[in-house]
Amino acid sequence: MTLEKDRISSAQMVVLGLFAFIGDMALVYPAVMASTARQDAWITGLISLPLGIGTIFLMVSLGNINPNKTIIELSQQVLGKWLGGAVGLYYLFFYLLAGSTYIREIEDFLCTQIYEGTPGGVIRIMGIFVLVYGLRLGLETLGRASQIFFPLFVLFLICLMVLLLPQIRLERLQPMLNTPAPDMIHSVMFGVFYPFGEMCVFLMIYPYVQKSDKINRDIFISICAGAVALNIILILSLTVLGVYFTEHDFYAAYILARKINVANFLQRIEAVMATAWIISTYFKTVLFFYAFVLGTAQFLKLKSYRPLIFPTAFLLYGLSQLIAKNIIFYVKEIPAYWVDWNMTYSFVLPLLMLIVFKVRKRLSRGS
Repeated sequence: MTLEKDRISSAQMVVLGLFAFIGDMALVYPAVMASTARQDAWITGLISLPLGIGTIFLMVSLGNINPNKTIIELSQQVLGKWLGGAVGLYYLFFYLLAGSTYIREIEDFLCTQIYEGTPGGVIRIMGIFVLVYGLRLGLETLGRASQIFFPLFVLFLICLMVLLLPQIRLERLQPMLNTPAPDMIHSVMFGVFYPFGEMCVFLMIYPYVQKSDKINRDIFISICAGAVALNIILILSLTVLGVYFTEHDFYAAYILARKINVANFLQRIEAVMATAWIISTYFKTVLFFYAFVLGTAQFLKLKSYRPLIFPTAFLLYGLSQLIAKNIIFYVKEIPAYWVDWNMTYSFVLPLLMLIVFKVRKRLSRGS
């Protein structure tokens, strides 16, 4: 008996995928990429695009082994009860940790950029309340809500890109190819496993999507669109703000919105950018929240995941506070290790499970 009765359409999955892909990356991606590659960050961003598509292909291939099973069930089918159970627990831990991290990102952003002086706990509990409310309504409702907010989100991003065109200075990208090769490789890893790697959350969503013949094509088109949008934001940051401010300001895209000035009339619309970022990060966070409670219920063989929503909300509240001492620790220390986590969950473990599945399938045919 399945724990989830709701189903979402492939179009709703595509929209949720774009929200999850862009999500918090809309603000932090430029700073993360420029921290190692500097003015060559746009080059590493373009290099990371085909490599990231390959990572998505790997996860889609894993999901297609049995499209009706989540990664918690699939890992036990492929690796066996004990080893597969350990891998499932590993994914659950990541979903919990990632969800608490995104809550902390929202808190730090709002408390440092907009609601200065507001206690972080107030912002955190308000965010968790909205997450719980959305999750209680169910996956189908979240899918429909994402379609309602998506046009607004796209409009905000297009406005940001178009209104900044007069301020672009291409000379700020020079000198080109002046970054050492190790730093370029490091930046490419960020570009691949930061946005693309976190799509492993859809290994919990994919079984509840109404499948169509074109679903794989839609997945790759949406991911490509999200990657192009992120790299456009990165190029705008480098050509409008310059390398120094892109590298050292963790919310470079938010600062970009402050730069918009059309005839001294249309200006200071950074709240619009903040709204777009909060919308996308909300859907990204609620997906990780959903993945954790659903996966835990499957792992414990429960009849419903809903009794786990409120306990997990309290767990997220506490963990989001413990995950980092302050915003400086969060900005400087976590990214260097987070990319390794993403690589493990999106590349290493899926590749391992695919290899084991192929070997076992060949052995069973031989016998």
